[in-house]
Amino acid sequence: MNTYHPLRELGIPSRLLTIADALLRDNHGENRNWTPSVNIFEDESGYHVSAELPDVPPSDVKVTVRDGVLTLKGERKLEKKSDTTRYHLVERSYGQFSRSFTLPKDSDGDRVAAEFKNGVLTVSVPKRIEIQPREIEVKVN
Repeated sequence: MNTYHPLRELGIPSRLLTIADALLRDNHGENRNWTPSVNIFEDESGYHVSAELPDVPPSDVKVTVRDGVLTLKGERKLEKKSDTTRYHLVERSYGQFSRSFTLPKDSDGDRVAAEFKNGVLTVSVPKRIEIQPREIEVKVN
């Protein structure tokens, strides 16, 4: 089975295409840092970060908050199927990742919650509850 390659139509031999792809792919995707895609949104309750982490076991994901910075770290490993398995093409990135985000001033970093479901990590950072000043009645004697 051959993977489509636009230069093949120009008559470039498959061997040259394979060599060119290998040079451009940086070690066939192995041991390379990658950056998962994230969405960040805000609602009335707080701030939410959703990170796409397919094939990353939840046990390999760490979420930390330190000095007002939320950090997501982990690793996606390329697992060989067997000693006889030969990959012909690896386009997905593998390796360690780290994403850090500065939390807004009104966020409560002490109440961060994280959930992992269907390959998506969702981190929720609630907003601080602002204490409203209350008026105190002054009694006259």
